[in-house]
Amino acid sequence: MNPDECGGLTILLETNEVVGYRAFLLPPYNSHGDRLVLDLYNEIAGAQTAGAVVIDAATAEAEQGSPPDDSFSNGLLGISGTWEHEWAVETGGVNNQKFESLVQPRLDADLGSRARLTAILRIRLDATGDLGPEEDRPENYSYINGPLFNSSHKELSLRELYIDTRWGDARWRIGKQQVVWGQADGIKVLDVVNPQSFREFILDRFDDSRIPLTMINVELPVAKDLTLQALWIPDPTYHELAEPGTPYFMTSPLLMPEAPEGIAIDIRSPDTPDDLVKDSDFGGRLSGFVGGWDVTLNYLYHYQDFPVPYQRVEMDGEVITGIVEPEYERNHLLGGTLSNAFGDLTLRAELAYNTDTFHVSNDYSRRGVENSAELASVIGLDWHLGSKDTLLSAQWFQSHLFDYRGSIRRDRTEHNFSVYYRRTFNNRIWAFDALTLYSLNHHDSMLQMKLKYLWSSNIEVWVGADVFSGTREGVFGQFRERDRILAGFEVGF
Repeated sequence: MNPDECGGLTILLETNEVVGYRAFLLPPYNSHGDRLVLDLYNEIAGAQTAGAVVIDAATAEAEQGSPPDDSFSNGLLGISGTWEHEWAVETGGVNNQKFESLVQPRLDADLGSRARLTAILRIRLDATGDLGPEEDRPENYSYINGPLFNSSHKELSLRELYIDTRWGDARWRIGKQQVVWGQADGIKVLDVVNPQSFREFILDRFDDSRIPLTMINVELPVAKDLTLQALWIPDPTYHELAEPGTPYFMTSPLLMPEAPEGIAIDIRSPDTPDDLVKDSDFGGRLSGFVGGWDVTLNYLYHYQDFPVPYQRVEMDGEVITGIVEPEYERNHLLGGTLSNAFGDLTLRAELAYNTDTFHVSNDYSRRGVENSAELASVIGLDWHLGSKDTLLSAQWFQSHLFDYRGSIRRDRTEHNFSVYYRRTFNNRIWAFDALTLYSLNHHDSMLQMKLKYLWSSNIEVWVGADVFSGTREGVFGQFRERDRILAGFEVGF
């Protein structure tokens, strides 16, 4: 369930004495959905009368960018979190790829009747260290973001830190946070507000790979069933790409420049914007319920999170060197989403028009890059079969370039197709998940499979596999030698 859509749950408790309560949502526990936490405590005399206590999930805190919808109790403190450990072994050379523990403690503290502080810490410990990054502070981060300490074996970072409050009808979330637009699986169309870590390509869950940004996020009702969200993001942080020599360093010529034979390549550090005001991103989303459809209209003025690999040639005597000088470029995104349920079927779609996208080209007179407007879209169909223990989801992705030139290495129109299958057994104690992505243009693919067992209410264990196929030219095929098997567990506390 998308946390932004959790407004349909209402809990009614009959009490025989005066109580106070505090309700909030914890992040989804794996794929089991959001967790509604309800704290009951002795209330100060006269503050509340005994009787019915009604908690609406829409007033609890919703993760992924929805500020709370109600006032808060005073003086309460909540500590929770997760400990996830995963072991990954590459099948090609039977090499350990990672043996990683990820601990994320979370603190929720009420700051009065109308404000709440949330802080999430991330501690990463990896005995293998092959995934990187080696840099203590990777260059994609702004000086107000990034890890407190980092190496290929360990990381300490303040994952999120924000205050939720309400002024008038407006709900505010101020601080380091995630905002999710769109619902597509595997490939992002509208979910581009936050950058992403690609140290494990796109194999990691988006909630874990998404990089939180410092921003002001406000939601304001403008009419019945219509809400406006406004974002100001003074945090020029961008994608964290896998480092050279690590398993998921990108080498596909669709994404990265290739050196002509006999020419050395010198890749310079990106020219990174660093002015917190001038280089800010701005966005807005209008969401509502229209004629039975959930509809949004989205706009984002932002720096694209992939650096543009501009190229030139430098000669020193008889030595020719290819110079790659990455830069970040601005883009206007206009788009929207719609979804509706028809019995066991749910139809959903996303559309994004980007005014400026940049693509690797063979025309070095134009610095090896071509700029084009792009229309990206996804149409998805979700089908709950039988007693809803089985979900089958199919998606068709399209990306069309309006200003296409023959020198661009990708096709004018790219098509990708995905199928997601989920089956639960034994009263949802067991679950099997499989997601495959396939490029119709380049005939390469990625398959993720995972079998999970809910050991207890807060402990889940799993085994799985990630498999790539295709040629090295493809976005998925470039990792055809990186197939791996997985084993892990997660403990919620």
